Amino acid sequence: MTYTIDHSHQSPNHSGRQGAPITLLVIHATVGPYDASLAWLCNPASKVSTHYLIRKDGHIAQLVPDDLAAWHAGVSAWHDLDSGEIQRQSIGIELENKNNGLDPYPPAQMTALLALSRDLVATYHIAPDMVTRHLDIAIPKGRKSDPAGFPWLAFKASLYEAAARPYRVVGLPVYQAANHTGALWGHLNPGQRVTIDDPSNGHIATVDGAPAAIGFVDINGLETT
Repeated sequence: MTYTIDHSHQSPNHSGRQGAPITLLVIHATVGPYDASLAWLCNPASKVSTHYLIRKDGHIAQLVPDDLAAWHAGVSAWHDLDSGEIQRQSIGIELENKNNGLDPYPPAQMTALLALSRDLVATYHIAPDMVTRHLDIAIPKGRKSDPAGFPWLAFKASLYEAAARPYRVVGLPVYQAANHTGALWGHLNPGQRVTIDDPSNGHIATVDGAPAAIGFVDINGLETT
């Protein structure tokens, strides 16, 4: 899907990432209408923000650039990350929704979210267990409920099903280990076509249309077709 991002609204509520990599994607709900949420997220008095805000009709606004830390998570923890680390390593996406468990997430909004999330997952190599909801990371547990009523399992399945994207090889080694170190499985040749079923570690699904032996590549050495 091709989509447009609106950059006309910029939030002043952000800080530097201090060199931290982007490893986490957090999905939120606004608990209010789009216009009011946009105004609040861009108000310096609120001291909150998000990277992306998606309206019910699928309109996407980017309020904080990816290379800066938005203030969207609050007191939180996930795996071994504390609040500060989550702020520095995450991207936040807010969905316009009442967050009452009854307000729907329309198809246009879900389509926009899925397309944006797929690009973010591929760009920053975000692992499946690092795509979370606000309610998953907020502490103490139960402090946040968003995004209430969101079809989480279906979204996660669709997000990573679509990760088996076609690439054209620029030329690069194939490793036996997911961290791209250690023993080599072999090399891919420039011009070959591969699909990757897990962009977080570069796991190869097929090579030139045939199922691949187990191997991992740095997808920065590939070009999308």
